[in-house]
Amino acid sequence: MRPLLVIGAVAAALGLGACTLGPDYRQPDLKHSEQWHGETHTDLSLQSTGEGDWWQQFNDPLLSGLIDQGLRNNRDLAIALANVERARALRAVAAGGYFPTLDAQADASRSRYSRQTDFGTNIGTRNSFSTGLDASWELDLFGRTRRSVESSDAQIEASEAFRRGVRLSMITEIAANYFEVRGLQRQVAMTRLDIALLKEVEEIAHAKAEGGIVTELDVARAQGERETFEASLPNLEAEIAVRIYRISVLTGQAPEYHANAIAVTQAMPLQADRVPVGLRSDILKRRPDVQQAERELAAATAGIGIARADMFPDFSLTGAAGTSARVFSDLFTPGTLTSSIGGALGWPVFAGGSLSARVDAAEAEARAALASYEQTVLLALEDAEGSLMRYGKEWQTLKRLRAAEATRKEGFEIAKLRYEAGEDDFLVMLDAERALIATRNDLISSETKILTNLTQLYKALGGGWESGTGEVIN
Repeated sequence: MRPLLVIGAVAAALGLGACTLGPDYRQPDLKHSEQWHGETHTDLSLQSTGEGDWWQQFNDPLLSGLIDQGLRNNRDLAIALANVERARALRAVAAGGYFPTLDAQADASRSRYSRQTDFGTNIGTRNSFSTGLDASWELDLFGRTRRSVESSDAQIEASEAFRRGVRLSMITEIAANYFEVRGLQRQVAMTRLDIALLKEVEEIAHAKAEGGIVTELDVARAQGERETFEASLPNLEAEIAVRIYRISVLTGQAPEYHANAIAVTQAMPLQADRVPVGLRSDILKRRPDVQQAERELAAATAGIGIARADMFPDFSLTGAAGTSARVFSDLFTPGTLTSSIGGALGWPVFAGGSLSARVDAAEAEARAALASYEQTVLLALEDAEGSLMRYGKEWQTLKRLRAAEATRKEGFEIAKLRYEAGEDDFLVMLDAERALIATRNDLISSETKILTNLTQLYKALGGGWESGTGEVIN
């Protein structure tokens, strides 16, 4: 085994003079204001954030169960996890360059020669036995393997960030669709109440028409209004079904899987108008897309070193040790031992400019990755500011709609009494009724937007905040 020891000694000596080519990665220092622009344009109370399962604050076991199923069974999440495992395996491949390769071989043969030919000693039967170990080691003198491992490490972290992004998107989509279902169910219930109200108005108009106080035109108008609202119910029910199908697929099930469970109408929780968002810089640490872009920049920077190392010579050490004998029992005796040691140098002196072009390509890729990272940061800030603004402004809308609903309801009651007393015509009462119904529908839409905007804000902030007290919309 002395040749192998010699190889190791030579490799260690050469390794002392090894260097790592290419730039060392440093994360870009991006300076952005910590002040939220939305803080001065909304009525929200901003607080520091905490980590956790944010959807648990709604105290909705069904929603929590759906998200848990998604975390276990979502197919996109399974693909992302497999890609992480693949990146880890490729890292092991890259790290293999640190070590020598060692091949073992053994051979046994029995040959019989013709006695009618004159081959000296090659007459009759002859046995041959041999064993050996072949070793080769490509020295990482210019850091190609080190940069490859560095790039692989960054790719692993990028794939893990992508997996977290898929997880975040999946949770957000399940919650948003769930809240939209609850909003649509309330809209269906409200539409049925409106239909009942329209039937009452229709009966009043019919009674007054029979008494000759009004014409049949008032009855026709009331009937047409009711039939219009009845016609809207199938579309609302279809939208509910479509969102339930989406939730089922997101949890890794067939589209109809959760139809019965979600079809049971229940209260829709509405959180208090305060958002624990923390500092703007926090989202750059939490958002998976920002983390992924930063790690891809690190991998691209390491790629420059890989490309530059290809322009320098490769030096490999080789060695072999073994034994060869005609009799099996003589194997491993001193007289049958064999050995060899050598080295090989390869230097791409001329390659038509392709090697320098690869360096240029790697540097361009790193510049593109830097621009992509900077753009991802800007888009993350834009997304967070926009989501915060939408959430805060929707609360202002909701508060005004609540006041408007009370006013419109009072106006309808007055118009109804005046119509029954014959002081106003039917159109006045119908307009008041339409205004009340429209405001109620806008109120339901606003309450639904509060929750869906909340899920988008959660996604924009990178996930996780402290839960707070809220109210329940019945």
